[in-house]
Amino acid sequence: MGEVFYIERETGFFDTSHLIDDSIEEACYYLSESKISTREIAQAFNLTDSRVGQAVRSYKKKIDQGKIKYEDETKEFWIKNFRENSGDERVTLVDEKGRYYHGWKSELENLSSEKVVELLVINKQYSDKHPLSEFSKGQAVIGYDPLVPLRNIRRTVSLLEELLEKKEKLEEEGSRIKK
Repeated sequence: MGEVFYIERETGFFDTSHLIDDSIEEACYYLSESKISTREIAQAFNLTDSRVGQAVRSYKKKIDQGKIKYEDETKEFWIKNFRENSGDERVTLVDEKGRYYHGWKSELENLSSEKVVELLVINKQYSDKHPLSEFSKGQAVIGYDPLVPLRNIRRTVSLLEELLEKKEKLEEEGSRIKK
């Protein structure tokens, strides 16, 4: 696992506030590189701000000494995990040509209503016109499921519909307040 400074046991569970190993150092370093605040990182790993700073400095020192290499893929891994564990959701979308791509629910929430409608129309048309559309409406198959991308698009369509309803309600409330 790597170098561990010390572990303290509390009520039958390991308290990570006293644990700094290579994985936590790596996570703290890459998350701090992506402009996530020390406070947010500390909360995510149940560490103090000073321990996060210590982990970042330790990992940076290892990079500077050539013991390890900086890797963009590792940075993306930690950012993705941080976002998912913070409650953000990764969504699958499809473009006009039927190509799949991924986005984040928080990014969709920041879009204008017009853009949400556009995405909703494209993704709904794709999922409704797909030749296997009827099969994707039922329960998922146990084991390998070739319809996972289509099921994910259906999930995104429902998220977009919910988001659009929220935006419309906010716009209605905003127009009532102005009057």
